[in-house]
Amino acid sequence: MTERHCLLMATFNMDVRAWSGVIWEFVDVISQIESADIVAPSNRFFDKDNPSAVPPLRDRLDAKLRSMAGRHVARMPVTILDRDYDLAIYVCQFIHEVEELVQIRDWRSRASKAAIFLLETWPATFPNEARTLAKLDMFDHVFVLNGSSIPELGRYTSTPITQLSTATDVMRTTPVPDHPQRVVDLCCIGRNNPEVHTELLALAKSQGMFYHYDVWKNQNVGESWDAVRQWNAELIRRSRYYLVWDPAHKTAGNRHAGHEQALSTRYFEGAAGGAVLIGSAPDCSEYHAEFDWADAVIPLGHNPASLIADLENDPARISRIRTQNITQSLRRHDWAHRWRRILDVFGMAPTATHIAREHALEARACRADLHKENISIGL
Repeated sequence: MTERHCLLMATFNMDVRAWSGVIWEFVDVISQIESADIVAPSNRFFDKDNPSAVPPLRDRLDAKLRSMAGRHVARMPVTILDRDYDLAIYVCQFIHEVEELVQIRDWRSRASKAAIFLLETWPATFPNEARTLAKLDMFDHVFVLNGSSIPELGRYTSTPITQLSTATDVMRTTPVPDHPQRVVDLCCIGRNNPEVHTELLALAKSQGMFYHYDVWKNQNVGESWDAVRQWNAELIRRSRYYLVWDPAHKTAGNRHAGHEQALSTRYFEGAAGGAVLIGSAPDCSEYHAEFDWADAVIPLGHNPASLIADLENDPARISRIRTQNITQSLRRHDWAHRWRRILDVFGMAPTATHIAREHALEARACRADLHKENISIGL
């Protein structure tokens, strides 16, 4: 077949908060299996290496003129494309970031097919974002993480909408074949449950356990995205228990989610690393479809000491959980698997490099199946 050229547009350099690492990783993996150009400009009003720096005069004047005209003040600088593409995809966290695309000049006319992957779509915000949502008509397909938002979102755009779960770079996160020792007893990255967190602190202190959790809040990432994702992967690969929390839980702090059930990336990361997932899970169709094996997430009530003691007394169960989490992730939850779903929507075939990655993932899954005893070593 003729070589396919893809345009990957993303916001991970424009918003350098922790959640953008998921977007970076999507682009990173896809760029390894496609012939692709990446357009991911930095925020022209914020230099993460020099936060006190004053933006260039031209950008300040542009922002003032847009604001006076009641237009969106774009944070992206202007990007000029110099070629055509078979497929373009824009990956962003928030609906308002759709407005940024005006800065990537002629992106739509240069792409034969175009899609968007929106990671946060909460119907409670739609009435105030109707003008922006109408711009989804520019795309041939809309992919959203939150499947429950699709019926309401369909009122604002005529473009077909499909639920698409996130994933992780499973090749980076899997403990197969090196099987590092699991020296971290409890690991929680990001969202926490304050009530259970207090009990886990007490448990860790009384039993001499190592409990890793975030102590800083609302911080911008100071390292490269590659370093950040590698750090997370190494931490999870060395964790025995990994805390995951339903985004709609009352303690989650998501004021837009309400009672909506949606699936977050933390579940995929923890499973890929072979940790035992404990906490709470969303009651939504995508969770039940993606995590349809026994003990994918073990509910953690208000007596974590009792639950963990029960698990510690059943090493065979822990070994089975770890093996299932690893093999299911290798076979189903890499970004290559998600990209295949996107290609299927457009009737496009995977590249040879894409197929080779899927084969490598399957080979590691088979290795994990054959060497369960190595997975048990990390108990």
